Amino acid sequence: MATGPLDPPSVGDSGDALAPIAPRHLAWPEHFDAAADVEDAWQRVLAARTEDERAVLLRADAFARERHEGQTRRGSDTPYWLHPVRVAVGLTQWGVTDGDVLAAALLHDVVEDTVTTPEEIRTGFGARTADLVVWLTAPDARVAGDAVRDYYGRLLVQGPPDAHLIKIADRSDNLRSIQALVMRTGSRHRRWAGTYLHRTQWQVLPLVAEAPSSARVALVTAMADLAPLVDPHGFTEP
Repeated sequence: MATGPLDPPSVGDSGDALAPIAPRHLAWPEHFDAAADVEDAWQRVLAARTEDERAVLLRADAFARERHEGQTRRGSDTPYWLHPVRVAVGLTQWGVTDGDVLAAALLHDVVEDTVTTPEEIRTGFGARTADLVVWLTAPDARVAGDAVRDYYGRLLVQGPPDAHLIKIADRSDNLRSIQALVMRTGSRHRRWAGTYLHRTQWQVLPLVAEAPSSARVALVTAMADLAPLVDPHGFTEP
């Protein structure tokens, strides 16, 4: 399958990845986390939009970057804003053109991970985008284990297809980020990675049943590529 400019190779394409896991630097393509490459891909997405559509997406992007200011991806110094931008870019690679959906992708973590409220999203970006962001906001598993299971069950049964699609794109990118983390750091994060992969099986994999084939392939491939690198003894619930 052809890969885009932000897609990492599979584990099978990365020679060091299947070596015995050790706390040493392993091979990983820099372009996946490189801000300049993400920006370049994002600018190409924006260039294909109308002026009005571009203005909304630029506002959503700026809002998300401001709210995520100072946050980084787990285990690295990668600025957090690269993640929602990659999610939005990934959706366009799956053929998504709906501006509300792309704006929600950019904003999908601001309620969950910052001081932002749904009302702010509703005021700034409209009801549909705000509703999608609410659907994408999961409870904190550290303090609400049962609520997490309830959330994913409700998302599966009642959530709109657009929310399913963004959640699949979000989880696919997270899995790729975790793959990069394990390949960079060896054994340090393998148990947590195993837990996250196991959760993906019951949290997000059920959402792909009615998703476009490109989304199904992206999630399943990301899961398969991470699987050889995790410690299965790290599985915990939820």
